[in-house]
Amino acid sequence: MRDALGARPPFHGILMRCRSHLGILFFLVLLPSCRPTAPHPPAQRRVDGATEDFGRPAVVARTEGEARMLQGRKPIWIKVDPQTLGSRSFTVGMEDIPPGDSIGVHKHMTEDEIVLIYRGAVQVTLGDSSHPALAGGLVFIPRGTWIGFHTTGADTATIVFMFNTPGFEKCLRFLSSPVGTSFVPAPAAEVAAARKECHQVRRVDEAH
Repeated sequence: MRDALGARPPFHGILMRCRSHLGILFFLVLLPSCRPTAPHPPAQRRVDGATEDFGRPAVVARTEGEARMLQGRKPIWIKVDPQTLGSRSFTVGMEDIPPGDSIGVHKHMTEDEIVLIYRGAVQVTLGDSSHPALAGGLVFIPRGTWIGFHTTGADTATIVFMFNTPGFEKCLRFLSSPVGTSFVPAPAAEVAAARKECHQVRRVDEAH
């Protein structure tokens, strides 16, 4: 752009410099989005100069997690605990209960538990009462409360369980084996010791 005398207007240089600066700014804005996406880092915080790790954020699919066979007959998946995702606050898992099968009545002495009925129909023993529950139902079990499940429908029932503090997953691993391996039951005394360490009491044991 020139005036009638062929000279550039005085604002031409300023305009060109602004265009140059805008181009650089645009490049700097877009540059971070061109970098490859990194995995989610562990959730951390600084406490007294030390780094605390609270686990790895994750989306866990239906069949993902640590797949095991409980007592050689029931599929379970340990999905969140200190070993799988580094959680310091939760144990979360999933269990299939075939038609006619049960989770015997028991109680956890130091953990609160929530159970979601993911699939099927079950009869729930809760304290001294019994309740039917269908898929989508949720059971809150404060510590020290008797709890048990029995599949009542013709379909396998699936539950999702969550404890407010880790610990019971040790019993689950002790009483199960990885999928594809043989389960060898431990002696009764070792099983009793494991249940005591996991703060679990069975009603059938208290009756004796």
